[in-house]
Amino acid sequence: MVAPVLRSQVRIGCGVLLALASLLAACGSVAGIYDKPGLTYAEWKRDDAECRRGAGEAQHSDIDRDAYARCLRARGYKIRVE
Repeated sequence: MVAPVLRSQVRIGCGVLLALASLLAACGSVAGIYDKPGLTYAEWKRDDAECRRGAGEAQHSDIDRDAYARCLRARGYKIRVE
Protein backbone atom coordinates (compact mmCIF):
# COMPACT_ATOMS: atom_id res chain seq x y z
CA MET A 1 0.00 0.00 0.00
CA VAL A 2 2.85 2.39 0.60
CA ALA A 3 4.22 1.99 -2.94
CA PRO A 4 1.18 3.51 -4.77
CA VAL A 5 1.30 6.58 -2.55
CA LEU A 6 4.98 7.09 -3.30
CA ARG A 7 4.40 6.62 -7.03
CA SER A 8 1.71 9.31 -7.09
CA GLN A 9 3.94 11.70 -5.17
CA VAL A 10 6.80 11.09 -7.60
CA ARG A 11 4.48 11.71 -10.56
CA ILE A 12 3.29 14.96 -9.04
CA GLY A 13 6.87 15.98 -8.28
CA CYS A 14 7.99 15.23 -11.85
CA GLY A 15 5.02 17.14 -13.22
CA VAL A 16 5.87 20.16 -11.12
CA LEU A 17 9.54 19.98 -12.19
CA LEU A 18 8.53 19.71 -15.83
CA ALA A 19 6.20 22.70 -15.51
CA LEU A 20 8.89 24.79 -13.83
CA ALA A 21 11.47 23.85 -16.46
CA SER A 22 9.04 24.83 -19.22
CA LEU A 23 8.32 28.13 -17.51
CA LEU A 24 12.00 28.94 -17.10
CA ALA A 25 12.72 28.08 -20.73
CA ALA A 26 9.89 30.34 -21.89
CA CYS A 27 11.06 33.23 -19.74
CA GLY A 28 14.72 32.98 -20.69
CA SER A 29 15.93 35.41 -23.29
CA VAL A 30 18.74 35.26 -25.74
CA ALA A 31 21.26 38.03 -25.32
CA GLY A 32 21.98 39.83 -28.52
CA ILE A 33 22.42 43.22 -30.08
CA TYR A 34 21.11 44.90 -33.20
CA ASP A 35 23.86 45.13 -35.76
CA LYS A 36 24.20 46.64 -39.22
CA PRO A 37 27.54 46.05 -40.95
CA GLY A 38 29.34 49.06 -42.39
CA LEU A 39 27.58 51.53 -40.14
CA THR A 40 29.42 54.48 -38.65
CA TYR A 41 28.99 55.45 -35.02
CA ALA A 42 27.25 58.69 -36.05
CA GLU A 43 24.75 56.76 -38.21
CA TRP A 44 24.02 54.35 -35.37
CA LYS A 45 23.52 57.23 -32.91
CA ARG A 46 21.06 58.88 -35.33
CA ASP A 47 19.10 55.64 -35.90
CA ASP A 48 19.08 54.84 -32.18
CA ALA A 49 17.81 58.31 -31.23
CA GLU A 50 15.11 58.31 -33.92
CA CYS A 51 13.91 54.82 -33.03
CA ARG A 52 13.86 55.66 -29.30
CA ARG A 53 11.84 58.78 -30.01
CA GLY A 54 9.43 56.76 -32.14
CA ALA A 55 9.12 54.16 -29.37
CA GLY A 56 7.99 56.70 -26.77
CA GLU A 57 11.17 57.93 -25.11
CA ALA A 58 10.23 61.57 -25.79
CA GLN A 59 7.33 61.22 -23.34
CA HIS A 60 9.82 60.48 -20.53
CA SER A 61 8.50 56.98 -20.06
CA ASP A 62 9.79 53.51 -20.70
CA ILE A 63 10.17 52.85 -24.38
CA ASP A 64 8.03 50.34 -26.24
CA ARG A 65 10.67 47.70 -26.90
CA ASP A 66 8.67 46.11 -29.71
CA ALA A 67 8.31 49.45 -31.48
CA TYR A 68 12.02 50.13 -31.04
CA ALA A 69 12.93 46.70 -32.46
CA ARG A 70 10.56 47.16 -35.43
CA CYS A 71 12.13 50.53 -36.18
CA LEU A 72 15.65 49.11 -36.16
CA ARG A 73 14.64 46.12 -38.32
CA ALA A 74 12.96 48.47 -40.79
CA ARG A 75 16.30 50.29 -41.09
CA GLY A 76 18.14 47.06 -41.93
CA TYR A 77 19.45 46.03 -38.52
CA LYS A 78 19.67 42.33 -37.65
CA ILE A 79 20.01 40.62 -34.26
CA ARG A 80 23.50 39.30 -33.59
CA VAL A 81 23.46 36.74 -30.78
CA GLU A 82 26.31 37.05 -28.31
